[in-house]
Amino acid sequence: MAQSTSGGYGYTLLHAAQAWRTEAARALAPHGLTVPQFLVVMQLYRQHRHGWTPLTQADVGMQLGMDANTTSQIARVLERRGLVVRAQSTGDGRAKALTLSQQGLERARGASEAARAHNDLFFAQLTPEQLHALGSHLESLTTASEHRS
Repeated sequence: MAQSTSGGYGYTLLHAAQAWRTEAARALAPHGLTVPQFLVVMQLYRQHRHGWTPLTQADVGMQLGMDANTTSQIARVLERRGLVVRAQSTGDGRAKALTLSQQGLERARGASEAARAHNDLFFAQLTPEQLHALGSHLESLTTASEHRS
């Protein structure tokens, strides 16, 4: 097992994630989205682009690793702003199905471009090989954690 350095690998990972999130928040601000709102919008945008049936609020939360209450709060805010439509799910009368409104689709396109530009800038210090390795290592850590849960 590798030895932790200085503040520790966990600290370094957390610090990098916080730096990424701070910069992402700045990139998304002109689009009127916080990072968690953006993540929900992107899940729904992916659903729209692939023509999948509407995702339930619970599905979105589970896919993003968000608790049900947080997902519900975000969905309600996005609905009030006219970006998301919440309706009864056809498969489960208790569940809410989420889709993007036309305004939500337009916002998703612009925010997606801003997020891609942010990621390109943030990760520009890494070579393609380093970036691939980073992604693989992070996936390994996540998978191992999921197996321990």
